[in-house]
Amino acid sequence: MFILAPINHANDMKHLAQSGADEFYIGFYETSWASNNERFYDLNRMSDFAEDANRYSLPELIEPIEEAHRLGKKIYVTLNAPYYNPNQLRMLQEYIRKLKEFKVDGVIVSNLRVADICRQEGISAVASTMCGVYNTQILSTYAMSGVKRVIVPRDVRIEDVKRMKESFPEIEFEVFMMRNGCKFSDANCLGFHCYPHGALCRTLKFSKKQIGGTNLTFDLAQQLFFNDMMFKELYEHDACGMCAIYDFTEMNIHALKIVGRAAEQEHIAKSITMVKANIAIAEQSSSRKEYLENMVFPSDPKTCFMGLSCYYPEIRFGAKHKLSD
Repeated sequence: MFILAPINHANDMKHLAQSGADEFYIGFYETSWASNNERFYDLNRMSDFAEDANRYSLPELIEPIEEAHRLGKKIYVTLNAPYYNPNQLRMLQEYIRKLKEFKVDGVIVSNLRVADICRQEGISAVASTMCGVYNTQILSTYAMSGVKRVIVPRDVRIEDVKRMKESFPEIEFEVFMMRNGCKFSDANCLGFHCYPHGALCRTLKFSKKQIGGTNLTFDLAQQLFFNDMMFKELYEHDACGMCAIYDFTEMNIHALKIVGRAAEQEHIAKSITMVKANIAIAEQSSSRKEYLENMVFPSDPKTCFMGLSCYYPEIRFGAKHKLSD
Protein backbone atom coordinates (compact mmCIF):
# COMPACT_ATOMS: atom_id res chain seq x y z
CA MET A 1 0.00 0.00 0.00
CA PHE A 2 1.55 3.27 -1.17
CA ILE A 3 1.61 6.71 0.44
CA LEU A 4 0.76 9.56 -1.95
CA ALA A 5 2.11 12.96 -0.88
CA PRO A 6 1.63 16.53 -2.14
CA ILE A 7 4.67 18.30 -3.50
CA ASN A 8 5.25 21.98 -4.18
CA HIS A 9 9.00 22.01 -4.76
CA ALA A 10 11.30 19.46 -6.35
CA ASN A 11 13.85 20.06 -3.57
CA ASP A 12 11.42 18.59 -1.02
CA MET A 13 10.99 15.26 -2.78
CA LYS A 14 14.06 13.48 -1.44
CA HIS A 15 13.17 14.29 2.17
CA LEU A 16 9.53 13.23 1.74
CA ALA A 17 10.62 10.03 -0.03
CA GLN A 18 12.95 9.26 2.88
CA SER A 19 10.01 9.85 5.24
CA GLY A 20 8.07 7.17 3.38
CA ALA A 21 6.30 8.80 0.43
CA ASP A 22 5.90 6.43 -2.54
CA GLU A 23 4.14 8.75 -4.99
CA PHE A 24 3.66 12.50 -5.46
CA TYR A 25 1.12 14.90 -6.91
CA ILE A 26 1.61 18.52 -7.93
CA GLY A 27 -0.25 21.49 -9.41
CA PHE A 28 0.94 24.24 -11.76
CA TYR A 29 0.00 27.72 -12.95
CA GLU A 30 0.15 28.91 -16.52
CA THR A 31 0.18 32.52 -17.69
CA SER A 32 -1.70 31.64 -20.90
CA TRP A 33 -4.57 30.34 -18.78
CA ALA A 34 -4.65 33.46 -16.59
CA SER A 35 -4.60 35.80 -19.59
CA ASN A 36 -7.40 33.98 -21.43
CA ASN A 37 -9.76 33.41 -18.51
CA GLU A 38 -11.48 35.35 -15.78
CA ARG A 39 -9.97 35.14 -12.32
CA PHE A 40 -12.71 32.81 -11.13
CA TYR A 41 -11.96 30.07 -13.66
CA ASP A 42 -9.60 27.73 -11.85
CA LEU A 43 -7.02 25.58 -13.57
CA ASN A 44 -7.09 23.32 -10.51
CA ARG A 45 -8.74 23.38 -7.10
CA MET A 46 -5.89 25.42 -5.58
CA SER A 47 -5.47 28.06 -8.28
CA ASP A 48 -6.26 31.00 -6.02
CA PHE A 49 -3.46 30.00 -3.65
CA ALA A 50 -1.16 30.90 -6.56
CA GLU A 51 2.47 29.90 -6.00
CA ASP A 52 1.77 28.80 -2.43
CA ALA A 53 0.24 25.69 -3.98
CA ASN A 54 1.40 25.91 -7.62
CA ARG A 55 5.06 26.89 -7.63
CA TYR A 56 5.81 25.85 -11.22
CA SER A 57 4.59 26.92 -14.63
CA LEU A 58 3.82 24.19 -17.15
CA PRO A 59 7.28 24.23 -18.84
CA GLU A 60 8.94 24.21 -15.41
CA LEU A 61 7.13 21.00 -14.40
CA ILE A 62 9.84 19.05 -16.15
CA GLU A 63 12.08 19.58 -13.08
CA PRO A 64 9.83 17.93 -10.43
CA ILE A 65 8.74 15.21 -12.87
CA GLU A 66 12.33 14.25 -13.62
CA GLU A 67 13.27 14.44 -9.94
CA ALA A 68 10.41 12.10 -8.98
CA HIS A 69 11.52 9.60 -11.61
CA ARG A 70 15.15 9.84 -10.47
CA LEU A 71 13.89 8.82 -7.03
CA GLY A 72 11.97 5.93 -8.56
CA LYS A 73 8.61 7.52 -7.72
CA LYS A 74 5.49 8.27 -9.74
CA ILE A 75 4.10 11.80 -10.00
CA TYR A 76 0.64 13.06 -10.98
CA VAL A 77 -0.51 16.54 -12.04
CA THR A 78 -3.81 18.12 -10.95
CA LEU A 79 -6.28 19.42 -13.54
CA ASN A 80 -9.32 19.14 -11.32
CA ALA A 81 -11.25 22.42 -11.34
CA PRO A 82 -15.05 22.09 -10.92
CA TYR A 83 -15.81 23.22 -14.47
CA TYR A 84 -14.13 23.86 -17.83
CA ASN A 85 -15.86 25.54 -20.78
CA PRO A 86 -15.18 24.40 -24.39
CA ASN A 87 -12.39 26.94 -24.93
CA GLN A 88 -10.72 25.90 -21.69
CA LEU A 89 -10.96 22.25 -22.69
CA ARG A 90 -9.04 23.04 -25.86
CA MET A 91 -6.35 24.70 -23.77
CA LEU A 92 -6.29 21.70 -21.43
CA GLN A 93 -5.73 19.38 -24.36
CA GLU A 94 -2.56 21.32 -25.26
CA TYR A 95 -1.40 21.17 -21.64
CA ILE A 96 -2.02 17.42 -21.49
CA ARG A 97 -0.03 16.85 -24.68
CA LYS A 98 2.88 18.68 -23.10
CA LEU A 99 2.55 16.65 -19.89
CA LYS A 100 2.77 13.48 -21.94
CA GLU A 101 6.02 14.78 -23.46
CA PHE A 102 7.29 15.30 -19.91
CA LYS A 103 6.38 11.65 -19.15
CA VAL A 104 4.14 12.47 -16.21
CA ASP A 105 2.57 9.32 -14.74
CA GLY A 106 -0.99 10.60 -14.82
CA VAL A 107 -3.39 13.54 -14.66
CA ILE A 108 -5.87 14.00 -11.82
CA VAL A 109 -9.13 15.01 -13.55
CA SER A 110 -12.47 16.40 -12.45
CA ASN A 111 -14.90 15.08 -15.06
CA LEU A 112 -15.43 12.63 -17.90
CA ARG A 113 -14.55 15.15 -20.61
CA VAL A 114 -11.04 15.71 -19.27
CA ALA A 115 -10.70 11.94 -18.78
CA ASP A 116 -11.63 11.49 -22.46
CA ILE A 117 -8.96 13.99 -23.50
CA CYS A 118 -6.38 12.06 -21.49
CA ARG A 119 -7.42 8.84 -23.22
CA GLN A 120 -7.16 10.51 -26.63
CA GLU A 121 -3.67 11.77 -25.81
CA GLY A 122 -2.52 8.44 -24.39
CA ILE A 123 -1.99 9.54 -20.80
CA SER A 124 -3.41 7.95 -17.64
CA ALA A 125 -6.36 9.74 -16.00
CA VAL A 126 -7.11 9.61 -12.28
CA ALA A 127 -10.71 10.37 -11.30
CA SER A 128 -10.52 12.94 -8.48
CA THR A 129 -13.05 13.54 -5.71
CA MET A 130 -14.60 16.17 -7.99
CA CYS A 131 -15.89 13.24 -10.07
CA GLY A 132 -18.04 12.06 -7.16
CA VAL A 133 -17.40 8.33 -7.46
CA TYR A 134 -19.82 7.32 -4.70
CA ASN A 135 -21.02 3.97 -6.01
CA THR A 136 -20.41 1.21 -8.52
CA GLN A 137 -22.64 2.83 -11.16
CA ILE A 138 -20.59 6.03 -11.25
CA LEU A 139 -17.39 4.02 -11.08
CA SER A 140 -18.51 1.93 -14.05
CA THR A 141 -18.95 5.09 -16.14
CA TYR A 142 -15.41 6.23 -15.43
CA ALA A 143 -14.01 2.75 -16.00
CA MET A 144 -15.62 2.70 -19.45
CA SER A 145 -13.84 6.00 -20.16
CA GLY A 146 -10.51 4.32 -19.53
CA VAL A 147 -9.91 5.53 -15.97
CA LYS A 148 -7.76 3.01 -14.09
CA ARG A 149 -7.42 4.89 -10.81
CA VAL A 150 -10.02 6.58 -8.61
CA ILE A 151 -9.77 8.90 -5.61
CA VAL A 152 -12.65 7.95 -3.31
CA PRO A 153 -14.55 10.97 -1.88
CA ARG A 154 -13.86 11.84 1.74
CA ASP A 155 -17.38 11.05 2.90
CA VAL A 156 -17.65 7.48 1.54
CA ARG A 157 -18.03 4.79 4.21
CA ILE A 158 -15.60 1.93 4.54
CA GLU A 159 -18.21 -0.65 3.54
CA ASP A 160 -18.93 1.26 0.31
CA VAL A 161 -15.22 1.49 -0.51
CA LYS A 162 -15.02 -2.28 -0.05
CA ARG A 163 -18.06 -2.85 -2.27
CA MET A 164 -16.57 -0.78 -5.10
CA LYS A 165 -13.18 -2.45 -4.73
CA GLU A 166 -14.71 -5.93 -4.93
CA SER A 167 -16.79 -4.94 -7.97
CA PHE A 168 -13.81 -3.42 -9.83
CA PRO A 169 -10.64 -5.24 -8.70
CA GLU A 170 -8.76 -3.95 -11.75
CA ILE A 171 -9.16 -0.32 -10.61
CA GLU A 172 -6.57 1.30 -8.33
CA PHE A 173 -8.26 2.94 -5.35
CA GLU A 174 -6.81 5.95 -3.55
CA VAL A 175 -8.33 6.99 -0.21
CA PHE A 176 -7.88 10.08 1.96
CA MET A 177 -5.70 9.59 4.99
CA MET A 178 -4.30 12.78 6.56
CA ARG A 179 -4.84 16.55 6.73
CA ASN A 180 -7.37 19.00 5.30
CA GLY A 181 -10.68 17.29 5.88
CA CYS A 182 -13.87 18.94 4.67
CA LYS A 183 -17.41 18.80 5.96
CA PHE A 184 -18.90 18.84 2.48
CA SER A 185 -18.68 16.94 -0.80
CA ASP A 186 -16.03 18.12 -3.29
CA ALA A 187 -18.16 16.86 -6.16
CA ASN A 188 -21.05 19.12 -5.15
CA CYS A 189 -18.97 22.13 -4.10
CA LEU A 190 -18.82 25.14 -6.41
CA GLY A 191 -17.04 27.40 -3.91
CA PHE A 192 -13.59 28.85 -4.41
CA HIS A 193 -10.71 27.85 -2.15
CA CYS A 194 -9.64 31.42 -1.54
CA TYR A 195 -9.86 33.86 1.32
CA PRO A 196 -11.53 36.91 -0.27
CA HIS A 197 -14.53 34.84 -1.40
CA GLY A 198 -14.47 31.62 0.55
CA ALA A 199 -16.27 28.33 0.12
CA LEU A 200 -19.39 27.42 2.08
CA CYS A 201 -17.41 25.71 4.83
CA ARG A 202 -15.34 28.84 5.50
CA THR A 203 -18.39 31.12 5.32
CA LEU A 204 -20.26 29.04 7.88
CA LYS A 205 -17.30 28.95 10.22
CA PHE A 206 -16.35 32.63 10.23
CA SER A 207 -19.57 34.51 9.47
CA LYS A 208 -21.32 36.31 12.31
CA LYS A 209 -24.34 34.43 13.60
CA GLN A 210 -26.87 35.03 16.32
CA ILE A 211 -28.96 32.27 17.85
CA GLY A 212 -32.57 33.36 18.29
CA GLY A 213 -36.16 32.76 17.32
CA THR A 214 -39.65 32.53 18.71
CA ASN A 215 -40.55 29.79 21.21
CA LEU A 216 -36.86 28.91 21.58
CA THR A 217 -36.55 26.67 24.61
CA PHE A 218 -33.45 26.55 26.76
CA ASP A 219 -32.66 22.99 25.65
CA LEU A 220 -32.92 23.85 21.96
CA ALA A 221 -30.86 27.02 22.36
CA GLN A 222 -28.21 25.01 24.22
CA GLN A 223 -28.04 22.46 21.39
CA LEU A 224 -27.74 25.20 18.76
CA PHE A 225 -25.04 27.02 20.72
CA PHE A 226 -23.09 23.81 21.31
CA ASN A 227 -23.34 22.81 17.66
CA ASP A 228 -22.03 26.20 16.52
CA MET A 229 -19.14 26.03 19.01
CA MET A 230 -18.22 22.50 17.90
CA PHE A 231 -18.23 23.52 14.25
CA LYS A 232 -16.04 26.61 14.78
CA GLU A 233 -13.65 25.45 17.46
CA LEU A 234 -13.39 21.67 17.44
CA TYR A 235 -14.13 20.34 13.97
CA GLU A 236 -10.60 20.63 12.63
CA HIS A 237 -9.62 20.77 8.99
CA ASP A 238 -6.63 18.56 9.82
CA ALA A 239 -8.52 15.30 9.46
CA CYS A 240 -7.14 11.81 10.00
CA GLY A 241 -8.05 8.36 8.71
CA MET A 242 -5.34 6.26 10.34
CA CYS A 243 -7.80 4.12 12.32
CA ALA A 244 -8.90 2.64 8.98
CA ILE A 245 -5.44 1.56 7.79
CA TYR A 246 -5.95 -2.07 8.86
CA ASP A 247 -9.19 -2.25 6.83
CA PHE A 248 -7.54 -0.70 3.79
CA THR A 249 -4.65 -3.14 4.07
CA GLU A 250 -7.13 -6.02 4.08
CA MET A 251 -8.88 -4.54 1.00
CA ASN A 252 -5.58 -4.13 -0.87
CA ILE A 253 -6.20 -0.41 -1.40
CA HIS A 254 -3.53 1.04 -3.68
CA ALA A 255 -2.70 4.39 -2.06
CA LEU A 256 -3.29 6.51 1.05
CA LYS A 257 -3.48 10.23 0.24
CA ILE A 258 -1.87 12.97 2.28
CA VAL A 259 -3.46 16.36 1.53
CA GLY A 260 -1.79 19.78 1.55
CA ARG A 261 -0.16 21.24 -1.55
CA ALA A 262 0.22 24.58 0.26
CA ALA A 263 1.43 23.05 3.54
CA GLU A 264 4.90 23.15 5.06
CA GLN A 265 7.17 20.26 4.10
CA GLU A 266 7.83 19.25 7.71
CA HIS A 267 4.11 18.93 8.44
CA ILE A 268 3.70 16.68 5.42
CA ALA A 269 6.76 14.62 6.41
CA LYS A 270 5.36 14.14 9.93
CA SER A 271 2.06 12.84 8.52
CA ILE A 272 3.89 10.49 6.15
CA THR A 273 6.00 9.09 9.00
CA MET A 274 2.93 8.35 11.15
CA VAL A 275 1.07 6.69 8.29
CA LYS A 276 4.13 4.62 7.40
CA ALA A 277 4.43 3.42 11.00
CA ASN A 278 0.77 2.48 11.13
CA ILE A 279 0.94 0.56 7.86
CA ALA A 280 3.69 -1.57 9.41
CA ILE A 281 1.58 -2.13 12.55
CA ALA A 282 -1.47 -3.06 10.45
CA GLU A 283 0.53 -5.59 8.44
CA GLN A 284 1.61 -7.26 11.68
CA SER A 285 -1.88 -7.26 13.26
CA SER A 286 -4.24 -10.21 13.08
CA SER A 287 -7.41 -8.14 13.54
CA ARG A 288 -8.75 -4.63 13.48
CA LYS A 289 -9.01 -4.71 17.26
CA GLU A 290 -5.32 -5.57 17.64
CA TYR A 291 -4.35 -2.80 15.24
CA LEU A 292 -6.47 -0.18 17.03
CA GLU A 293 -4.87 -1.12 20.34
CA ASN A 294 -1.33 -0.66 19.00
CA MET A 295 -1.54 2.08 16.38
CA VAL A 296 0.29 5.40 16.53
CA PHE A 297 -1.94 8.41 17.26
CA PRO A 298 -1.48 12.05 16.20
CA SER A 299 0.52 14.06 18.72
CA ASP A 300 -2.56 16.12 19.65
CA PRO A 301 -5.45 13.65 19.54
CA LYS A 302 -8.07 15.81 21.33
CA THR A 303 -10.48 15.62 18.41
CA CYS A 304 -9.80 11.89 17.99
CA PHE A 305 -11.50 11.19 21.31
CA MET A 306 -14.59 13.12 20.22
CA GLY A 307 -14.69 11.71 16.70
CA LEU A 308 -14.77 15.17 15.16
CA SER A 309 -11.97 14.91 12.60
CA CYS A 310 -12.29 11.29 11.45
CA TYR A 311 -12.31 10.55 7.76
CA TYR A 312 -13.81 7.16 8.72
CA PRO A 313 -15.59 7.57 12.09
CA GLU A 314 -17.34 4.21 11.78
CA ILE A 315 -14.10 2.43 12.68
CA ARG A 316 -13.77 3.84 16.21
CA PHE A 317 -17.51 4.29 16.70
CA GLY A 318 -18.51 0.96 15.20
CA ALA A 319 -21.56 0.21 17.32
CA LYS A 320 -23.17 3.42 16.14
CA HIS A 321 -22.57 2.41 12.53
CA LYS A 322 -23.34 -1.29 13.05
CA LEU A 323 -19.85 -2.41 12.17
CA SER A 324 -17.89 -5.13 13.93
CA ASP A 325 -14.32 -6.48 13.97
